[in-house]
Amino acid sequence: MKLRHSLAMLVVLMACGAPDRPASAPPSASTTVAPRAAAQPGRELTDAERAAMLRALAAEQGAVRKVWFAVTPGDAEPNALKDAFASVFKQAGWETVTQPVTGMALKPGLSILIAEEEPPSYVNVAQQALQATSFQFKTGTGYRAYFEERKQADPKWPGIPLAPGQDFVVVVGPKAPPS
Repeated sequence: MKLRHSLAMLVVLMACGAPDRPASAPPSASTTVAPRAAAQPGRELTDAERAAMLRALAAEQGAVRKVWFAVTPGDAEPNALKDAFASVFKQAGWETVTQPVTGMALKPGLSILIAEEEPPSYVNVAQQALQATSFQFKTGTGYRAYFEERKQADPKWPGIPLAPGQDFVVVVGPKAPPS
């Protein structure tokens, strides 16, 4: 359980670029790893990835089909990838919302921050659609409580807020530099 909490803290800190400080109840997390081609200049969705996302998104039959993206305005490469993801969601009939992130630098990579430990079905479907690609996503649950706790402990903590009724956010950070 401690490893799970430590991984969750890492997910949030990587997504938000926050300083490394312990918290008493960070969200739970998991990581889905899939290789990407190293030679790509930017991150792009292939036709096969788009089709896989559409198949996954078609599974949601509930009333709510909405996805939120957090990205730094003016950062071209992450915004292009966010736009590619958003276009697939829109094609599947989902509503998309972009949440601009200001006042902090997002860490490289992709994260899904989920408000509750047990999210509604549409959140799981959105997560499955994103994970149907070959991109690696870090996922953390219980983020709303974690965010509130961190803000109480340090009002200057630069986390990504979730609006009332917002069940998750897909954080699109910059592409990681070649290793």
